[in-house]
Amino acid sequence: MDDPGHPVLLNTWKHHAGWIRWRIERAVAGGSAGVEALVPEMAVVGSRLMDLYTGALTPAEIGEQVAAQLRAAGRFAFEPLAAFLQAQGEFSMLTVTDGSQWTVRLGPADGRYLHLHPGRWVPHTIRVQANTLRSAVVAHAHARLTGGDPMALTVVNEARRRYLGMLPVRELTGDGGLGAVIAALAAT
Repeated sequence: MDDPGHPVLLNTWKHHAGWIRWRIERAVAGGSAGVEALVPEMAVVGSRLMDLYTGALTPAEIGEQVAAQLRAAGRFAFEPLAAFLQAQGEFSMLTVTDGSQWTVRLGPADGRYLHLHPGRWVPHTIRVQANTLRSAVVAHAHARLTGGDPMALTVVNEARRRYLGMLPVRELTGDGGLGAVIAALAAT
């Protein structure tokens, strides 16, 4: 899947369900070893609550749309962006064509300084705990390998135990819980 392009920084593991679906597909194509390789990759997810974009735009499309808005406003280069964001309280929100809203923060001047996060409680976004996201990813991958259903509690718990060393869950909760995240990663 396409990269958002320089100077945009968008952590796709934490913030883009479509990219995660793509990565699961690639891992499953590599068999058990491919799925096992997902676990260390997911270290970038961290241990906190995050916002996951579930819409249809690719990371590149999001980056292009945000960059275009900043260019039009004369704020795309590092210095003008830094001054603007400082005056705004260190971040700004921009809306893209599907109605999702993106938080713009400043990254390092010598790299991907245009740091994007999905907004909180905005269209096409759900709030997710890190371990919930990890569990949903391995549930999908394990289900694809074994021919199971990622929404089946037995499949979820086997994937959690096998790949993450986590204890079983009693249910798949909704509204940002494990069931909702599994469903978001199943959407096409």
